[in-house]
Formats: sequence, C-alpha cells, structure tokens
Amino acid sequence: MSDLTLTNSRKRNIWVGSFFSLLLLLGLFIYRDYGISLDESISRENGMITLKHLVQYVAPGMLEQDFILNQYMPLEQYNDRDYGIAFETPISLIERLLHIDDEGDQIYFRHLMTFLVCFGGVIAVYQLAARRFRDWRVGLLAALFLVLSPRLFAEAFYNDKDAVFMALFAVATNTGVRFLLRPTVGRAVWHALACAVMIDVRIMGIILPALTLGFLFWSAVRGQVKWPQMLTTGMLYVVLVAGLVVAFWPFLWSAPLDNFLWAFDNMRNFRADGLILYLGTPVSSTKLPWHYPVVWVGATTPLLYVVGFLVGVILIGITLVRQHWRLWQNEQEMQDLLFLALAVGPVLAVIVLHSVLYDGWRQLYFIYPAFLLIAMRGWVAAWQWRPLQTGGALWSRVVLAATVLSVVTVAYQMVRDHPLQNVYFNALAGRHPEEKFEVDYWGLSFRKGLEYIVATDDRPHIAVSAPVARWAGFSQKMLPADTRNRLQFVDNPAEADYFITNYRGHAYSYDYPNEVFQIRANNMRVLSVFRLRW
Repeated sequence: MSDLTLTNSRKRNIWVGSFFSLLLLLGLFIYRDYGISLDESISRENGMITLKHLVQYVAPGMLEQDFILNQYMPLEQYNDRDYGIAFETPISLIERLLHIDDEGDQIYFRHLMTFLVCFGGVIAVYQLAARRFRDWRVGLLAALFLVLSPRLFAEAFYNDKDAVFMALFAVATNTGVRFLLRPTVGRAVWHALACAVMIDVRIMGIILPALTLGFLFWSAVRGQVKWPQMLTTGMLYVVLVAGLVVAFWPFLWSAPLDNFLWAFDNMRNFRADGLILYLGTPVSSTKLPWHYPVVWVGATTPLLYVVGFLVGVILIGITLVRQHWRLWQNEQEMQDLLFLALAVGPVLAVIVLHSVLYDGWRQLYFIYPAFLLIAMRGWVAAWQWRPLQTGGALWSRVVLAATVLSVVTVAYQMVRDHPLQNVYFNALAGRHPEEKFEVDYWGLSFRKGLEYIVATDDRPHIAVSAPVARWAGFSQKMLPADTRNRLQFVDNPAEADYFITNYRGHAYSYDYPNEVFQIRANNMRVLSVFRLRW
C-alpha cells in the first residue's frame, strides 16, 4: 500500500471518526431536553404487553417480582397487538432488568435508546452514499444532510415508531445493496436479519425484500449474477426473512400467515379518522388530496435537499430511458434505480391506494434516506458540472457556497429552536405556516408549559385544562417527581387555574385574556399558557 493511500485512509478515519463521535456525544448531551410525544405511552405499552406474554412462559417468577410488568393485560386481549414490537419489547426488557421504575426516567431511557438506533441509521446512510459515489466525503456530506434535517433530528429522540423504522430501513437498505452487489450466503443472512427486524417494527418494510428479490432476479436475467448463485442465495434469503419475521414477532406465533395478513390489512386501512389542518382547511385523514405527502415533504425539507432530489430524479430518469429494458448498465445505475424505487414508490402507492396519513408525513419517513441519496446524485452532478460560460472553478465555488449557506442556515435554525426542531418549515410553506399546517402535533411543547406553571405557582394543588387534557397530562410524567402531583388536569376550563394549548386543531387564537407564557419556534407561536384565576 502506498504512502498516499495510507495518508488518505488516515484522513478519512479522522474525519469520519470525529463526525460520528461528535454526533454521539451531542445526542448523549441533549437527549433529556425533549418532551414526551403523544404516542410514547402506547408504544411502551405495546412493548410491555408482549414482554409480559413472553415472560409468563420463559420466566414466570419475574412477573411475581415485577409489579409494573404484571399490571399489563394479556396479549390476546390487547386491541393493538398487531403493532410491530421489535424495538419496543427489547427496550422494555432492558427497562425492567434495570428496574427503571420512575415514569420520567422511563421516558428518558426510551429517548436514549431511540437516539442510539437512529444514530445507527446515520451510519448506514454514510455507508450507502460512500459506496454509491465511491467517495467517503460524499458519504459524510449525506450523513450531515440527514443530521441537518431539523424535523428528523428532533424525531430521532422521541419518535420510537417512524424515526426508528426509518433508521432500521436505512440499515436494511445498506445490507440489501451489499447483497445485490455480491450475493453471497453471508450477505443474504445479514440482509435477512436486518429486514426481519425492520418488518417487525413496521410491516410496511416488506417492500424492501420485494425489491431485493426483483433486483436480484433482473441481475440474473442480465447475466450480472449467475443463475445458480441467484437461486441459492435468493431462496436462502426468502426462507430466513420469513422465519425470522415470525420468530421476532410473538403475535404471529399462533397463526403466522393469517395474523401477518391481518396486520398488513390493518396497516393498509389504518384505524384513524380525524380532521387535519392542511393548507388552511380541516380535512379528514381518510379523504386527503393526492398531493398531501408531496406538499408536506417539500415544505419541511431544507431547500438544498429538495433541489438536489429533483435534479437527481431527472438524471436517473434520463439514464433509465437510455437503458430501455436493460434498466441499468453498472453498479452505480442499479443503486440509483433502487433508491428511486424506495423514495418514489411508497409515495405513489399512498396516492393510488388513498392510504391514511396524518401528523405530517411521518408514516413516510422511511423514504427519507433514499430521498437524500437521490439528492446526493443531484449534488454530485452539480459539483462535477463544468459550464463553458462561467468556467469550472467559478461554478464549483457557487455550489460550495450554496452548500455552506444551507448547512450554516439550517444549523442555526436548529440551535435557535432547540428542542422544537420538529416544527421546522422551509420557505416553500410561505408566511404563517401555522395557519396552514398542524405544527406541534406531537404535543412536545407541553412539557415546557407545565414546567413554567410549577416553577411560578407554589400552591400545592393546581388545576390545569387543555383542549384535550390527557394530551397535556402525558408531559406531567417529565416533571420532577416531587412536583408532579401538584397538577390536576380537568376537562372543563371553568374549573381550572390555567389553560394550556399547543394549538393542535385550533390554529387561531383563544379568547382568554391573560396569556402568561408563550413558546415560539421557527418564528411561530407553538404553545400558550393562560392564567384563568388567581
């Protein structure tokens, strides 16, 4: 190995190691800053109920000793037993083994575990981009773009459904690309394991095994993979995915195929029907216009990434047309086509099938790594373009300046709005996006509002009302243990000392005159606390 290769390798290791070390330290430093989302309690319940189901067969004595675990209902009686639990049950087990009994500590622990999984997702995106573009610097830039995606950054600490699924989808995509490039038995095993865990978090993940098999088959048709190799590794992969999906999901054990199909049908026709503020108008989640996911992705993603994605789609489309039925000519084109299918295919499916979406586009977060990889295709093309009129050097400086401006601007906004990066909108959302879209639909800002109340009102009993009192009540768990019981949540504002709201489903102002506390982020009003009686 030459001295130049060693020097480049050391340089890469220093930059990559420093980036991920700093990201890990940042996460460990700030994971306690985020509030509790509305879904976290039910997510934990999903894990605990399945854990109890397992423990009663494997270690029944644990139930007798653990009063927290023992209080949950049997799995067979649980309405949401079809939810994936590959993330929830392991962290529930760790929580009980560590005897984390305080409700606030339980939430902090879950936030830490969620971040660590999402941290793994960032590593996967780095590897995907570095492999595709054969340049570790492009891989690092892709990872940076993922970190500097304000909404996804915040969700990486508390969204144990969509953000965790996105991270595991990125990991499975990474193992899938490795398998497709060289379909060996070992790579088939690793990809099957990654896919099984991902599917057992959210059943939508079955699209990746389907695409893997399709691309593997076409590689054999094209002569890029020998048929015996394709059949051997492909069959092994199918058997392992199917077996591991069942093995990791206790709900499937009693009737694997029937329960799987039932869970898939429930996902396809999700049991949620409510009004959503979209483009300033309340719309039913079951009657959304076709452009709902497109608008949400476009309005909540930094503009540089959106532009890069559009350029990347055009370039991949041109290449695809030139290839005709062959689809791809080399490894890079194959990867591009896979990323395009993963980014665009699910959106088209949602539009065609009229699938239920709500709370932004969080159910489609899993497409975002592929979205960024296509954006990197556009960015690299722009970087390498050499227009004759301006000269290569000048154009390179323009691309670099635009990239630095985006990085600095987005990073500044994220620091300014911490820990409410989840309410980020870009310029495409227009003025006053809070009047067009739901903002803090997770209810994360309630924590700060309740902290203000207990810090400024020393009475032993304080009555608090909210548009939906139990939503605000979730954040009570994050208050110091000695202050939680001072708050009593009531449905009727006439019986309350304070009214607290995150304006979900109510974009306009309330008539209460005494607003004593307000939270603003992204130049929007996110939460208000009104004093009703003194």
